[in-house]
Amino acid sequence: MERLDHTQGGRTMYYIGMDIHKKNTQACMKNEDGKVLLAGRFPSRAKDLNAFIDKVEEAGGPASFVIESTGFSIPIYDVIAGRGHEIKVAHPLKIKALTTGRAKTDKNDAEMLAELLRVKAIPASYIPPAELRQLRELTRFRQMLVRNTTQIKNEIHAFLAYRGIETPAALRSPFSAKHQEWLRSLHLSQVDDLLDILVTLRTKIEKTETDIERASQKKEEVELLKTIPGVGDVIANELMAEICDIERFSSAENLYSYAGMVSSAHQSGEKGWTGPITKQGNASIRHIMVEAAFSHVRYCRDSKLTLFFERKKAQKGTKKAIVATARKMLGIIYHMLKEREEFHAH
Repeated sequence: MERLDHTQGGRTMYYIGMDIHKKNTQACMKNEDGKVLLAGRFPSRAKDLNAFIDKVEEAGGPASFVIESTGFSIPIYDVIAGRGHEIKVAHPLKIKALTTGRAKTDKNDAEMLAELLRVKAIPASYIPPAELRQLRELTRFRQMLVRNTTQIKNEIHAFLAYRGIETPAALRSPFSAKHQEWLRSLHLSQVDDLLDILVTLRTKIEKTETDIERASQKKEEVELLKTIPGVGDVIANELMAEICDIERFSSAENLYSYAGMVSSAHQSGEKGWTGPITKQGNASIRHIMVEAAFSHVRYCRDSKLTLFFERKKAQKGTKKAIVATARKMLGIIYHMLKEREEFHAH
């Protein structure tokens, strides 16, 4: 770590860009004139980060920090915020667009972050309060368990197909108690082992759902969302863990964009057309909304949403229809939360 340059003292604000990685962090501190006062690299551990912050505080003025959003940025964020400093978390894709053409090194990245912060050009990501982050961890953990459950079921289907074993027509509900009893009766060790894993996953899902209900933060909003047929405690809490505060979205379109549920746009010469949704956004919301849409169309056969789904299904097939329905439901949820209104099916 380089020594702090005190020759430009007396400035009222300092700007620190930090390019963080799992093992090491590159930092750059600038004053209001853009002069680099401190730069260097240190291990991405709390004690080394605190030592760096000590050096920053030697300058005597208020300091503002910026880091990019990564899978391990939250511990860094919590240490800096815990020391009482302003900190922003930059959106990585938007930062990439702003820095295209610049040599990609850790030192350059840290300096560019500090510069963008100094000129107030940081595209910031929203960081939920600690309580909502805890809830989000639980809801995303449940989603992972559900994905694993689906994978195990698919493995069982594939194993039976490979062996040429057909499920009896009378067993119409896959993985119901009777279906699992029949699967056990086949005495196939691999299938038995997969069913054992399935039982364990279901137990963990039930426990996680209990933990989610205990950790629920947005209780008023959760009760509002539960007025949508097919949306229960778990889906409502998962949605609020991702949305957090509806007031941070200026419009339904802004929420669609956050969820990556806006159509991609293409143009060639004078011709323009739209394609599938971009999927550039919060993947968790997309998964939750598709789950909620499927649940709704099963349990509320005559709602406006279900009728919309049936029309789209006839035109474009089930997959595209459910995504379109999920997007439409997300718009309804936006207005429900904004206006504190219950769901109207008709």
